[in-house]
Amino acid sequence: MAGDIELSHVNKDYEAKGGPMRALDDISLAVTDAEFLCIVGPSGCGKSTLLRMIAGLEPINGGDVLIDGKKVVGTCPKVGFVFQEYTLFPWRTVEKNVEFGLEIKKIPPERRREIIAKYIDMVGLTRFRDSYPHQLSGGMKQRCAIARTLAVGPEILLMDEPFGALDAQTRNILQEQLLEIWGKEKIKVIFVTHSVDEAVFLADKVAIMTSRPGRIKEIVDIDLPRPRVRTNPEVNRLRDTILKSLFEEVRKLSDQ
Repeated sequence: MAGDIELSHVNKDYEAKGGPMRALDDISLAVTDAEFLCIVGPSGCGKSTLLRMIAGLEPINGGDVLIDGKKVVGTCPKVGFVFQEYTLFPWRTVEKNVEFGLEIKKIPPERRREIIAKYIDMVGLTRFRDSYPHQLSGGMKQRCAIARTLAVGPEILLMDEPFGALDAQTRNILQEQLLEIWGKEKIKVIFVTHSVDEAVFLADKVAIMTSRPGRIKEIVDIDLPRPRVRTNPEVNRLRDTILKSLFEEVRKLSDQ
């Protein structure tokens, strides 16, 4: 399937006072089909850096990041990125924000209008298409950012804690809405989060990272039918398994 992702023995170093500091070490990972992968790990373990490397926004120091078998060098049109910050243009309406990437791609105006209408409707912002970002709630801003990213037709959607700044109720609503969109669009999603509850609710697989240097400690399959019930005993069991693994890494940090 198009848009397959493969990371093979990827390393990332940063320059520090005492010399190079290893941030990510020997990361190997694959996402195929229309999988939804969540990545969790202690703060500072390199989750966001890993996402930026897949997007071609951050250079690597060793190993390979491949999309459809080709090395990632710079940004790739197959990849869309949704940041925790809403990154909307304040001088553009919802409609014009969603249109931005289509303008860059020089999509004809009539086709642009069709695409904009589709994705604004998909995220439930049709009534607000003429509103500016300062007139929107946090959840609405993030929905606009998601629509803008989807409008350009990515095969891979990278999401860096996109719901982290939202209240619990809005976060739950957007999680369910994201799953609906993912089901319709049939794209791969790699989603970084600090919330284990969120990861178990959303993902097909959860990759648990170690404390720095970040490594893939284990990948937990979330083999549960959708829609998932957050209070289901099996959901709770998987959440507790992942939390136990994460706490081991947090303890390592406190012992250093």
